[in-house]
Amino acid sequence: MASSTYVMSLPGVELEDLPPVYVNTNRELEDIFDGMVTAFEGKESEHNWVAREGNVLQMRKMLRGNAYRDFQITFLTRVKSLLDGILKTFNSLRTTTSTMGGQFIKDLAIIAGPGIDNMVEILLVNVVKQCANTKKLTSQLANLVASTLLANVSYHLKLLHHVWNACQDKNVQPRSYAPGWIAVLLETHIDHKSYIERSEGVDLLVKCIKRGLADANPGVRENMRKTYWKFAAIWPDQANV
Repeated sequence: MASSTYVMSLPGVELEDLPPVYVNTNRELEDIFDGMVTAFEGKESEHNWVAREGNVLQMRKMLRGNAYRDFQITFLTRVKSLLDGILKTFNSLRTTTSTMGGQFIKDLAIIAGPGIDNMVEILLVNVVKQCANTKKLTSQLANLVASTLLANVSYHLKLLHHVWNACQDKNVQPRSYAPGWIAVLLETHIDHKSYIERSEGVDLLVKCIKRGLADANPGVRENMRKTYWKFAAIWPDQANV
């Protein structure tokens, strides 16, 4: 886990203790993924939600075994091919099913890190959307997943654009979580300070912070004030503008 005091302050941040599943060959891994395809097709129904949940649990167990370590390219390629189905699971109206999907994305971010850079945008779009969920548990898990993703993938300006979109969301939950996501980026990607500056990231950070400090919701303003001081410690000149 990348070092972030904000991420570590969130409940459920640790990898859940699950029995690992081991595979012997690349072919065996391919066969396991082939067996998952049908359950993820189409809309969720009474006939496929249990299988979808089981498939995602199987992938979580394989992450704890040797599948990612020994067959990384195959594992990530096949996960990407099933990403639509995995996101359907995460977006399920069934809380247990949605939780299983969210936990898998969190696990993947922690274990694969930059290995999922090519999936992170589609993941963040869905995770930020779930942050606005009226179910408190689902919304809080989505915040944890978003924070874990931002902490563990490679820094790119596109990550900040997702945070900026959250700052403007009509729902208060994404806006209240956005200051924490900025804190995560500042804490875990500060070694890319010069790249953040060159890519106009500082300007976008300033926009996000200004927006949060002027938000109609007092909770959002309070959260952003804490983040402002983290920003000011790194870029004092821009903080005083």
